[in-house]
Amino acid sequence: MDFEFWDAYNANLEKTGTYLIRGREIEKGLYHLVAEVIVMHTDGSFLAMRRDKNKPTYPSHWEISAGGAVLKDETPLQGAIRELREETGIVCNEMEKLYTITYENSHSIHIGYICKGDFDKEAITLQKGETSEYRWVEHEKVLDFIHYHHYVTTQAHRILPYLVNMLDDSKKNLRRLIGCVVKVKVDRPIGTVHPNHPDICYPINYGYVENILAPDGEEQDAYIIGVKKPIDSFMGRIAAVVKRNDDVENKWVVAPFGLDFTKSEIREMIDFQEKYFDIEIIA
Repeated sequence: MDFEFWDAYNANLEKTGTYLIRGREIEKGLYHLVAEVIVMHTDGSFLAMRRDKNKPTYPSHWEISAGGAVLKDETPLQGAIRELREETGIVCNEMEKLYTITYENSHSIHIGYICKGDFDKEAITLQKGETSEYRWVEHEKVLDFIHYHHYVTTQAHRILPYLVNMLDDSKKNLRRLIGCVVKVKVDRPIGTVHPNHPDICYPINYGYVENILAPDGEEQDAYIIGVKKPIDSFMGRIAAVVKRNDDVENKWVVAPFGLDFTKSEIREMIDFQEKYFDIEIIA
C-alpha cells in the first residue's frame, strides 16, 4: 500500500519535525497544509473545476480552484504549483498568496494563491479520480456561478472575500460575504486610542484583512465582536458588512464561529466610531 506523508505543523505554521499520514488520526495541536490555487485568465475569466463523482467529500461539486494536500518536504508554494499542474495541466510558477485559514476540526491549514496568465483555454487536462469537468466562467458571472451551482461550501467561504473585492461592492455582492471565513490582523486592540482622534477609544478589537484592498487603497478594515480581551489576530466569520453611504470604504464585522448577533447588537458595539457616518448594516 502506498502512503501519502505530510509534514506536521503547529498553529503558527511552524514545522514540528514530525510527519503525518493521510487517513491516520491527527493529534490535537497538529495540522497539515492544503494548497489552493485560483486561476484567472488575462481576459478576466476564472477556471472552474468539477470534483470527481467518487470523491469522498463534495462529489461532483464545483470549485474555482485546484489544490490538495501539501506533501512532506514541500513548501506550500511547491505544493500549489504541483497540484495545479496535476489537476489542470497548467504550469504556473508565479503566484500571489491570498489567505491562510485554519480549521481546528480537520487539523488543516488552507493556504490560498491566485495565478494569472494568458492560458490556452482548450488545453486544460483532467486528473483521473480528482476532476471530471472544467469550464471558464466569465468575470461578471463568477459570483452567480458559485451561488447557483453545486459548489464546495467551505471553499466558497474562503475565496468569496477576494472575488467580491475583485468585482464590485453592490449590496447583492456584499450580502454574499456573510458567513465567509477571514483572518484579521489586529492593529488596534481593545483599549487603543484612535491615532487621529484621541476622543475615540476602542472598546472592541479592530484590524484589517491582508491582501484585500478597500477603495481607500488600504487593506480591508474589520471590527471583531464577541471577543472581550485584547488580541493580536483573529480568525472568524463575517457576520455583517457596514456600508458607509457617505464614505468610500465599508467595514467588515467579524465574529467567532457559532455566535450570532442582531443588527441592533452590532450597531451598538460599533457605534463608538460609526456614529459619525451614515451607515447601513448588511447581515
